[in-house]
Amino acid sequence: MASRIDLHLHTKASDGALQPAELVKAADRIGIRVMAVTDHDSVNGIAEAREAASDLAIEVMPGIELSASLDGDEIHVLGYLLDADDPSLQKALRRLQEDRLVQAQAMVGRLGALGYPLEWDRVMAIANGGSVGRPHIAMALVERGAVASVDEAFSRFLRRGGPAYVEGSKFFPYEAVSLIREAHGVPSLAHPIIVGASDYHLDLERLLPMMKEAGLEGIETYYKGYTPEITTFLLAVAERHRLIPTGGSDFHGGGVVADAELGGVEVPWQTVERLWARKRASGDAPIISE
Repeated sequence: MASRIDLHLHTKASDGALQPAELVKAADRIGIRVMAVTDHDSVNGIAEAREAASDLAIEVMPGIELSASLDGDEIHVLGYLLDADDPSLQKALRRLQEDRLVQAQAMVGRLGALGYPLEWDRVMAIANGGSVGRPHIAMALVERGAVASVDEAFSRFLRRGGPAYVEGSKFFPYEAVSLIREAHGVPSLAHPIIVGASDYHLDLERLLPMMKEAGLEGIETYYKGYTPEITTFLLAVAERHRLIPTGGSDFHGGGVVADAELGGVEVPWQTVERLWARKRASGDAPIISE
């Protein structure tokens, strides 16, 4: 059964398959009552999502998922209840979007050199105005018939260290946390353990003190593919470091990337309550309720 809370969702503002309004309506249909729009390095879907929710019994948290990197590890930081119009945030995101375009163009160039030429205009069309990235390049490869699936495109060409991969500009984890805090948001470390063909486990004992010093407030504990044992382990980490256990499905929709069911991860109501409590404790007035 779908959960009533999903705090990790993507739209066409980044690499999701649904427009923000479509995502809100889909969430409402299955009984989700609190959702967070957390697009990759973009807040462009928030206004449309909140407008779509204005006459529904669903709360849309403004959020983001920032890309960061440290010593070769890719690290994502979720931000909740932030001010999407914060000038510092907007400036940083504009820089990131410019860098992402350069990165994507370089990967398309490498694919051409490998014998798999793609039309840049087609990649941009697939992104459809969103934040262009590897999933859109992967879909173009599928259309071209070079690979059978998005997963194959990543495993053969686009994975980190793959023959077509180009490293892009990213924040350090503490910079991502600080940026979210400056935008009056509540930062949470995303999916510290990824379960799949290429499992990875971040060095949390090294990473968390650094990120906490910058203002980290949470850690994603409820996530697609997590066994009860993984969740129990992460709950213990959260308690030890006094972090809010957050969670969500990481839903993209439409097979754009390896996906999860919308609302398919059970997240307790206490998570929402603790996020709001931490938001209010910081002295910021509520920005959802009207």
